[in-house]
Amino acid sequence: MEHNAEDILVQSINEAVSAGDDQRLLELLNEYVGLLRDKGEAEASLKISDNILALLDKMELQGTVSYGTSLLNVATAYRAAGKFKEAGGLYDEAEAVYRENLPGDSMLIASLHNNRGLLFQEQGLYDKAAEELGKALDISEANGADYETAVTKANLSNTYVALGDFKKAEVLAREAAEMFKHIEDTDTHYASALYALGMIYNLTGRNDEAVALLREALAIMEKEHGRTESYRRIADELKKAEGAGSAPTLRGMDICKAFYEEKFVPVIMEKFPAYKGKIAAGLVGRGSDCYGYDDEASRDHDWGPGFQIYLSDETYAEIGEALSQAYDELPKEFMGYKVAPVVSGHKRRGVFTVNDFYKNLLGKYPITDEDYLSIPDYALSTSVNGCVFADDEGAFSLIREKLSEGYPEFVQYLKIAQYSAEFSQCAQYNFPRMLNRGDELTAKVMLYDGLKAAMKLAHVIENKYPPHDKWLFKSLDELENGADLKPLLQAVHDLTSVDRIGQFFSQLMYEKGFISDTDDYLDHHTEELSMKSELSRLTVEQLAKKVVRLEFEAFDKVQNEGGRASCQDDFCTFDIMRESQYLTWTKEMLMQYLYDFEIEFRKGHNLITEKYGRMMESTAPARYAEIKDNFPVISPEKKQIIETIVAIQTGMTEDFYNRHPDLLKQARSIHTSEDTEYNTSNETYLRGEISTYSDKMLELYGRFIVAKAQAGENLTEEIISHTVKL
Repeated sequence: MEHNAEDILVQSINEAVSAGDDQRLLELLNEYVGLLRDKGEAEASLKISDNILALLDKMELQGTVSYGTSLLNVATAYRAAGKFKEAGGLYDEAEAVYRENLPGDSMLIASLHNNRGLLFQEQGLYDKAAEELGKALDISEANGADYETAVTKANLSNTYVALGDFKKAEVLAREAAEMFKHIEDTDTHYASALYALGMIYNLTGRNDEAVALLREALAIMEKEHGRTESYRRIADELKKAEGAGSAPTLRGMDICKAFYEEKFVPVIMEKFPAYKGKIAAGLVGRGSDCYGYDDEASRDHDWGPGFQIYLSDETYAEIGEALSQAYDELPKEFMGYKVAPVVSGHKRRGVFTVNDFYKNLLGKYPITDEDYLSIPDYALSTSVNGCVFADDEGAFSLIREKLSEGYPEFVQYLKIAQYSAEFSQCAQYNFPRMLNRGDELTAKVMLYDGLKAAMKLAHVIENKYPPHDKWLFKSLDELENGADLKPLLQAVHDLTSVDRIGQFFSQLMYEKGFISDTDDYLDHHTEELSMKSELSRLTVEQLAKKVVRLEFEAFDKVQNEGGRASCQDDFCTFDIMRESQYLTWTKEMLMQYLYDFEIEFRKGHNLITEKYGRMMESTAPARYAEIKDNFPVISPEKKQIIETIVAIQTGMTEDFYNRHPDLLKQARSIHTSEDTEYNTSNETYLRGEISTYSDKMLELYGRFIVAKAQAGENLTEEIISHTVKL
């Protein structure tokens, strides 16, 4: 059918040339260039494009709608041929013509936005592509143009796949496919929608669903245009989907466990019955089968029927050699699988003492908290993978459970800082620098080093040990946020997509409480992470005392208009009052406040000075009006949060004093309405204090207060209880 259409077009073009009908010839050439473009015949389409441009000059159509439409078709041919710069110039020229001659909601302008969106898509400028396609979609929907709307949604879906926003991509692709079926136009654009859905399903693990869609898309593409580049792209995606289910259903772990239970448990019962409860067994450590990642390619070495026996030093001394001999006498084949040769240099199967087994994996055992800094991540990962088949005494599992708790808190902070810095230095900094220098090989090395750091960072944020590099991507499936990260990593190809990974991690680390803001250049957070690493080693009591000392240092520097206040020389009272408050806080709150306070103090911003200054809004309004510009502006949203907290906490104070009215005689008045120049109420003091908090600190404090209120706990009572004890 295609050849017939092309033959008819060529014949009609020759007839128009013979008749000297330039207008008819222009229409036919525009149609022909589109056909050649769709067939992937770039060189031929460019020759026809040259004929169109020459004919436009001959006909002197510059500035007309016909001229603009021809430029649009030629630009699209240039785009398909990879001549992006030339295509961009022609699209701009066509737009100028259209803007001069057509209303803003013209479908020709929608077509322009659609095609320019595809140009940006092919250049990797996906944000710009989404913007252009969004404009095209608005116009098409406003005109009720179902076919054009469906085409644009299909194109936009592919853009969102590249952007890593699979939710939007899936919705758009589904809507496009349904629209094409509704209008009974299942052409190459329908195939494009199916292709987008297939990619989404592949990337999100729904491979079986992807296969059916991609097969349909492939059939349409071959029928319409043959085996073009578009056909090959769909075919490649189909191979991925079909290959995803090719791994053997029976894993090495299943084979090894069955081998132990069927072949070795009877040996224990026959030859070592008195030691049954003292023999632990499992498969843990190095090897894809220990992770459950093994496939056909894993079977070339260190794979096959086998397991490990773990004994105490005492039991090993008694039966270790005899057990080893019994192990060596086991069959070399089981369930049709042979024991593969050992070529790794590591003893992965057989009989071990518990301590020697862990020492073999970690390099040393027992280990201290400091050792977590020097033991490789992948080694720690091998110590907690796999499966324990039997452990009646529990000695092996006790160590395993301790290791499974993850890094000590201070190490976790340092590891997050390390991998954040590595990601930034490699992917966010050196990758674009090398590209700008034209060194593409080094740029790729920097990019992949950055992605490796990103995958390790994902693990450490969840306090999981990153495995060996070859399993980093695979193991993301086991992380809470792995499903969201994997598409971003798969779609990475330029600085824009690298920055999306930075945004992902900054938001994640903020939500997890590791950092104070969402700056997407991750290296900017390493100072905070390092400082919090040191703070995390302190107890709540130690942190509270540290806060008090830092605050008193700042309090000592507050300049009062009436001269130095006597309370500035009374550390004992200051210590009791402030520590009473901080002993009620969580460790996370104290660490955050210490970080904020110290950073601001270094900048010359004294939060104590600001606190007392803000109180003057109520106690000395005229003076406050003179100094308020020295303080950071508080947004209306933040003010609302502050007032909500103040209302809840003031209610707690009222409740406490209603139950203990005698204590009110020596305390501050409760309400701001009671303020005077010489009397600052509890409410005003609280408002002034939390108004100095960073956004992150205020978020933590707000959640803290709300949790207290929901639990029926009274913070005022807790603070005064600490005061009495101190």
